[in-house]
Amino acid sequence: MTKKRQVISIAICVASILVLFGSCQKKEAAAGPGDAPKQVTLSFFTREPQLAAVYDRINEAWYKKNPNVRIEMVHIPDNDYDVKVDTTILAGDALDICFFNNFPLYSVRAVQGEFASLDSYLAGEGIKFNDIYSIGATVDDGKIYGLPGDIKFSFVWINKNDLDKAGLPVPPLDWTWDDYREYAKKLTYGTGPNKHYGSMWFTWDHFNLWIPYNKMDGNPYLNPNGGHNLTNPAFVESLKLRYDLEQVDKTQIPMAEIFAMQLDYRSVFLSGRASMTITNTNMTPQIAQITQFPHDFVTCFAPLPKPKDGRNGYTYADNRFYSIGQGSKNPQAAYDYLRFFTTEGIPLKNVTFTAEKVQKISRNTMAESMIADNPSLFDLPSLQAVFSNPDLHENIWTYVPSYTTEVFTIYRAEADKAINGEISFDQAIKNTIPQVESVLKREANKK
Repeated sequence: MTKKRQVISIAICVASILVLFGSCQKKEAAAGPGDAPKQVTLSFFTREPQLAAVYDRINEAWYKKNPNVRIEMVHIPDNDYDVKVDTTILAGDALDICFFNNFPLYSVRAVQGEFASLDSYLAGEGIKFNDIYSIGATVDDGKIYGLPGDIKFSFVWINKNDLDKAGLPVPPLDWTWDDYREYAKKLTYGTGPNKHYGSMWFTWDHFNLWIPYNKMDGNPYLNPNGGHNLTNPAFVESLKLRYDLEQVDKTQIPMAEIFAMQLDYRSVFLSGRASMTITNTNMTPQIAQITQFPHDFVTCFAPLPKPKDGRNGYTYADNRFYSIGQGSKNPQAAYDYLRFFTTEGIPLKNVTFTAEKVQKISRNTMAESMIADNPSLFDLPSLQAVFSNPDLHENIWTYVPSYTTEVFTIYRAEADKAINGEISFDQAIKNTIPQVESVLKREANKK
């Protein structure tokens, strides 16, 4: 080989190596630092098996932008969910994403170390939490362990056919609890096992707190000064309200019967046994599920009533907090998915509103979407009136120390006794206060 040919051959080899090296560099750059993109699977624990198809729809939208991060949905029956999540995390088994339905349930687990802190991921993304979300997520230690989503608030479902038969109009946006009692009386008829009730409330804790939620902001039990609010007359007023409906007016299914017969408020209302019930906005699409809840009447809607001296539009509200299990092997991918889910994903669920400061979809549009499966069963004007009420104030929990769950468990035990007529309302509060003060003293001594 001539010297000239040797030079040309060497040049070609060098060029080939440079091209190959450059190609590798480009592949690495496209994949980010480290190895080429690998397939990641995140486990997502939910308590909504009935929404499996909805979650699949959300995940398909995620895969279009993130094909290398797959989501394994673990749908757990609602009654088993809390224990399953806790035991999975504490055992160190795989759990990447989970959620809890309100701040107390989220915060107590965050403080116990079940979730990964999200502060470094937020900082890495270059965002400030309060610029994006309208609801705080900081717990006792000053850190954030979850992203808020699925805002839902309490309102009233009413059988419009029953209203028409009784000659009653759809309630106005400023109706009161006195109005509610009168409606319940006029909608109640019959006796014995075939009695038709004007009202049915479920057994959730906040059903004992309708008046405090109107008259107080944030955590109804505790205040940021380290004290409690239990001496406020609103607590007795709430207990008396439920007692009067069930034991005095006898227009509402008694709580004792609900527990004894394991009644579900949706089945009771949608079977036509009660004319009114109170639930959260996220339950609205279930009215269209006539296979599960056969019925043909129209449901109309009204805001949560207020006390006579109360504030217009105030209602109990809560939201879910989506967290990453402390033992997640892919926390960055899980965080990225949660940022997508709590912004773009939630509107695709078609049942709740996001916790974003800037809403991408109007409430009226969401109402239309919620009823789309069977619009003939819904009174859309009343639903939109509630959703777009200019006085609407979603009273979200604020200042929620991790021991809040312990406080409302104490209150619930005494409140149930009063509602069932075993003790007086005043005695229920009197029994609750020293137990709560003992908790506050214990926590103060930790500081």
